[in-house]
Amino acid sequence: MKKSFFSALLPSIGWLLACALAGPIAGAQTLPTLRVAAPPAEDVAPIYYALKAGLFTKAGIDVQLTSMSSGAAVAAAVAGGAVDIGFSSLQGLIAGHARGLPFQLIAPGGVYDDKDPYAYLLVRADSAIRSGKDLNGKTIGAPALKDLDWVASVAWMEQHGGDPKTAKFIELPSSALGPALLEGRIDAFTVGEPWVQAYLDGGKMRILGKSFGAIAPTFLMTGWFATRDYIAKNQEAVAKFVQVIRDASIYAASHRAEIAPLLASYTKLDPDLIAKTIKGPSVVYLDPKLIQPMIDVAAKYHIIAQPFGAGDLISPAALKAGR
Repeated sequence: MKKSFFSALLPSIGWLLACALAGPIAGAQTLPTLRVAAPPAEDVAPIYYALKAGLFTKAGIDVQLTSMSSGAAVAAAVAGGAVDIGFSSLQGLIAGHARGLPFQLIAPGGVYDDKDPYAYLLVRADSAIRSGKDLNGKTIGAPALKDLDWVASVAWMEQHGGDPKTAKFIELPSSALGPALLEGRIDAFTVGEPWVQAYLDGGKMRILGKSFGAIAPTFLMTGWFATRDYIAKNQEAVAKFVQVIRDASIYAASHRAEIAPLLASYTKLDPDLIAKTIKGPSVVYLDPKLIQPMIDVAAKYHIIAQPFGAGDLISPAALKAGR
């Protein structure tokens, strides 16, 4: 009797245990994962803060950040589907867009302002180079060919009497540009902060010119982007990412002392150096007027066949003023 009773009861017990065990698993929600890539640069500071403060998790998304050597490498990773969202200089995105790659900007990064330069063209302190003409036939370094720093060097050289066609350009990471210059392997290079200050503090280099200013007095240098297809298929997750980046950008701009050591940990540079050079983002919305100069200069130097309207590069998912 007892045996038959327990035999009859076992299936019910098993079912109850299964429900008890399955309940928490079924009820738990796995956050959507966004694979994000960016180079270690000052204008990426908002995402570092957002990760540390857990803002993405609070918004309901799991952001996994990978560091890459340049915006060009990031663009290639996004195009190939290795990552979902990337951060790059606009130059690579413009070139990709012109080749038919479905890149779209979803949030702004850093803005260049000639009144408070972010980047300079540097030469050795003892160099005889004083003008663009003096760069004729010289070797110029850049983190990526036909990217922002490359374009800036070419534009400055031409505007100051040089012929960029006579120069040789080679790719080197920002951290390797200074040593290459001092060793005589290159004659000049354009680089942004905090590398500018780090190299100038050594006393063996000097500023040749404000190379970014050769593009325009003010323009959007960098931005967050994804492919049109990814944005369309992940609208809710992308919207959350964009909102967090906006909020983190506003916070980072007004809390530089707090952001500096965090940024230093990612760039592997001295926190005091970062504190001296960090610049806060000046825009939180994508503005076609700030993007168009980059498109025009890309066409001028044959990176793309012809210019196009900046609005073509902006995703409908991007936040607009008032939202």
